[in-house]
Amino acid sequence: MLLSKGADEAIFPVLCSDQPTRVVADAVEFFSKLGLRTMCLAWKELNEDEYLNWSIKCKDASSSVIEREWKMAECCQLMETNLELLGVTAIEDKLQEGVPDTIETLRKAGINFWMLTGDKHTTAVQIALSCNFVLPEPAGQLLHVQGSTPEEIAISLERVLCTMHTLSTEAKDVAFVIDGWALEMALKHNYEAFTKLATSCRTAICCRVTPSQKAQMVELVKSWKFRTLAIGDGGNDVRMIQEAHVGVGISGREGLQAARASDFSIGKFRFLKRLILIHGRYSYNRTSFLAQYSIYKSLLICLIQILFSFVSGISGTSLFNTFSLMSYNVLYTSVPVMVNILDKDISESTVLQHPQILSYCQAERLLNPSTFAGWFGRSFLHATIVFLVTIHVYANEKSEVEELSIVALSGCIWLQAFVVAVETNSFTVLQQLAIWGNLVAFYVVNFIVSMVPWGGMYTIMFRICGQPCYWLTLLLITLLGMGPLLALKCFLFIYQPSAINILQQLEHSCLTTNSKFSSIESHLNKIDKDLENSNPAEANAGSVYEPLLGSSPSSSGRVSGLSSVNILQSNP
Repeated sequence: MLLSKGADEAIFPVLCSDQPTRVVADAVEFFSKLGLRTMCLAWKELNEDEYLNWSIKCKDASSSVIEREWKMAECCQLMETNLELLGVTAIEDKLQEGVPDTIETLRKAGINFWMLTGDKHTTAVQIALSCNFVLPEPAGQLLHVQGSTPEEIAISLERVLCTMHTLSTEAKDVAFVIDGWALEMALKHNYEAFTKLATSCRTAICCRVTPSQKAQMVELVKSWKFRTLAIGDGGNDVRMIQEAHVGVGISGREGLQAARASDFSIGKFRFLKRLILIHGRYSYNRTSFLAQYSIYKSLLICLIQILFSFVSGISGTSLFNTFSLMSYNVLYTSVPVMVNILDKDISESTVLQHPQILSYCQAERLLNPSTFAGWFGRSFLHATIVFLVTIHVYANEKSEVEELSIVALSGCIWLQAFVVAVETNSFTVLQQLAIWGNLVAFYVVNFIVSMVPWGGMYTIMFRICGQPCYWLTLLLITLLGMGPLLALKCFLFIYQPSAINILQQLEHSCLTTNSKFSSIESHLNKIDKDLENSNPAEANAGSVYEPLLGSSPSSSGRVSGLSSVNILQSNP
């Protein structure tokens, strides 16, 4: 006996010619309008010879090395013919708690949504409406792309594009829905029209799509220079999850296949909000600082060596001894930045209340060529100050090279400690101990090394630290090095504050949200407008970046398209 289950489009064509399907088809349509997931059931009796002949073909197909999937599909089609319809089942795929709120919040953060599902057209639309994936009229407009031939699909695409052009003057959330067959024909015969439609809508529904089509859609969106995040909960979402830049699997009743194949595994769809807005944003901020700070501290010590080479006649002599160079990266400058994983520029509640602030990460405002240039300029400024002040203060002193080395190294350690302190937004006890405790540890280590006769630094720290000139030199280096940076930072914070700066002021002043709410919303709305008007292709081709504190509309608008995230999900 052969038992078969599947969608009505898959079961009805393989039924007996005299099989009545009107009643079942009406039931399927009725259940779909209620938002239920339907499944048709069919069967037929097999004789032993028919099964044995088929089993031989099935065994050959399953053991084939080349195109095994296609051969297995053809083998199954040979058996699934002249079936007898048993009936139809309908179950409620209950929506998880917090799905509508999560989608609404992430949409405010400038994230586009695509729903790729194998459900029927009607079921997919009902699910989308129930979870706020598509807004009902008059707030939203759902456009249908359909047809049975390439010509009909082309006409439908043209009609939908004309409708979108008409609705562009209205404040409506426009979305489109397309089934798997129409999607395949559109990509094959009307690629440019479909691309224009897909890049113009922030929401799309692709129903009756296969797992391979889901992966193809992710690949297609990636080719448009968008960053993609795919989320699913079943085995048919694995290829889609693996194809996206970031794959998220939901572990639940559908099994663990999606969770095991993903980059991140969550238990509920609503956890996606914190994964992106909280963990994702904080991770981006901390990684940006760590990458640029690492370059800064390495350039600082290298540029001092280069400047010293001009004084030493380019003899190749190193200003710093081997122990100091090794300890600089391993001990003195690594500990303070390691606790940066605890830093938070604004609180979690503020981020969730104003999800538009994610636009700064999407526009790469913290990690781009402009910010790298700023950190390079900072390292060059500090290296010049440390070297020139050290040389000029000790020019008339009968000092050894080792003494100059300790003075210059001390200046570097002091500057990097204050740089980390200035760039830290939220201080904890652990961060305070790491920054200032590391500064104390620098002297403890060097005092111990100065007690060793064969270490090359014998008694140097005892002689240097006993001189008032040494401490005045460090004070002068710190003032000259940090003064301009603090002045620029304060000027931008007061006279050209970004949206993040305003939110920080609001948190620190402990005022009510009504006091500066209008200024905050104006900044966030301006960012959203710039991001919506940006072109991903143009942004990727030639971007002009500006640092975070610049808060320039042009900068965020030019680069935002490159970082717009599309969440491709299977059923929420």
